[in-house]
Amino acid sequence: MSSFLSVHNLTFQFESQSEPLFQNLNLHFSKGWTGLVGKNGSGKSTLAKIICGEIETAKGIVLGNESVTFLSQGTEITSDGLPEFLYDEDQEFGYWKNLLQVKFESMDHYSTLSFGEKRRLLLAMVLSKQSDVLVLDEPTNHLDFYSAKIIRESLLLYKGIGILISHDRDLLDGIVNSCVFLEKNFVSQRNGNYSAGKIEMEREKGERLHDWEIVKRERKKLDAELKRRREVAKLSHIHRSKKGLDLHDHDARHKINLARVSGKDGQAGRLKNQIETRTEHSKKREIEIGKTLPEKETIGIDWLSTPYKKSHLCLLDGSNLDLGFLQLSLEKNLDIQSHDRISITGKNGVGKSTLLLYLANHLQKKGISTFYLPQEFSNEEVFQLFNEFQNLSDIKRAKVLSSLHRLGSDPKRFAESESLSPGECKKLYLSLHLEESFEVMFLDEPTNHLDLKSVEALEVSLGRFPKALLVVSHDRRFVETVTTREWVLENFRLTEKHLDRI
Repeated sequence: MSSFLSVHNLTFQFESQSEPLFQNLNLHFSKGWTGLVGKNGSGKSTLAKIICGEIETAKGIVLGNESVTFLSQGTEITSDGLPEFLYDEDQEFGYWKNLLQVKFESMDHYSTLSFGEKRRLLLAMVLSKQSDVLVLDEPTNHLDFYSAKIIRESLLLYKGIGILISHDRDLLDGIVNSCVFLEKNFVSQRNGNYSAGKIEMEREKGERLHDWEIVKRERKKLDAELKRRREVAKLSHIHRSKKGLDLHDHDARHKINLARVSGKDGQAGRLKNQIETRTEHSKKREIEIGKTLPEKETIGIDWLSTPYKKSHLCLLDGSNLDLGFLQLSLEKNLDIQSHDRISITGKNGVGKSTLLLYLANHLQKKGISTFYLPQEFSNEEVFQLFNEFQNLSDIKRAKVLSSLHRLGSDPKRFAESESLSPGECKKLYLSLHLEESFEVMFLDEPTNHLDLKSVEALEVSLGRFPKALLVVSHDRRFVETVTTREWVLENFRLTEKHLDRI
């Protein structure tokens, strides 16, 4: 089994881009897991495909990728190899099936599997191949905490070189021993998990900014000195010229001749030339450091703040809650106050989204204003969303674009493209309703499809939201950051439990 994988002097540029995505990139991957972290569009998936040999590059080489397997975000499995994996009693197959709790009896049963069960099956098949290099793209995306925990524990037992693209901070902190951070014009690799790497990255960003400011101040001083030296050199040239002197003024002409012979006449010019060279060097240095600086950004949006209309919003009392086709039993009466921040958690398929939508409709019927962010948008809804954005006034559109930037997106994407990603749709929907006044915000899996920078920007934004918040989320770190109460849905029973903190 290969003990390392390395990328040497890699340069890659899409035909539609004016600048390279990667330029003279050098990376080293050893056994264990390495995280690939960066904004959407930073090149994570492209780099993964280059490593796997799916994309060819004009410059640079990848060594150690002779035996590599790439697992994308999808869950669909072709029939090739599946029967063998399910029915063969091979020890390796059995080991990973048992570890990832793959349980079903026949091929006919495959179509009834949940999203998380299909994901675990696919991962078990991939791990059983024993490839030297395994590249995973968002393996825990859309999964509940239970399935994500099983996958996390299984990946720790992989003995090869693992490369992980993920926005799951718990997964990154739990399994990786190094991280590659992809930023605009700057790629860096750091030892340690995501949280440790981020701290180091922020420290180095501060150092680069400090160095840039020093060089910038030095360049300004040199500019001022150069201007002064040019004036001195100009005056010196005038003083050295015999033009305008009387032909019979022998003393003045003799002094000028002595200055020329001794070299004093050129001293001002030489000093000027020296300053020009130093200034040019300083400008180049300023530009070089400037290319590595982090993008200027202020993350997090501010919400319209209005006084509370009601202190008490809702009470779920009695022993049962009728959601139509779903009946839930209540451990105790559950209330929602105007300042509450509540998460609804549980396995996939237990009815979390159904409960969230029920509560939103229930409060609306009581005359309480609400905001609801769905988990996904249909194609028609995406079209309507973008059309609404396009028809905004210039002032309103500028505010929305500013909000999108603060949520971690490039505003140019919305101004130039009609094809929006699911994550961009969520941020656009939030930004379009930013100035509306509502008492309760309902968010259904808001971190799905968002990169880490966008998730962190959303956390900052929700920390500023002054009213009640109810969230369905599988992202444990997100739940513990933005909410203070937790309702758990399990076995058709809704209970409240203490929300553990990190």
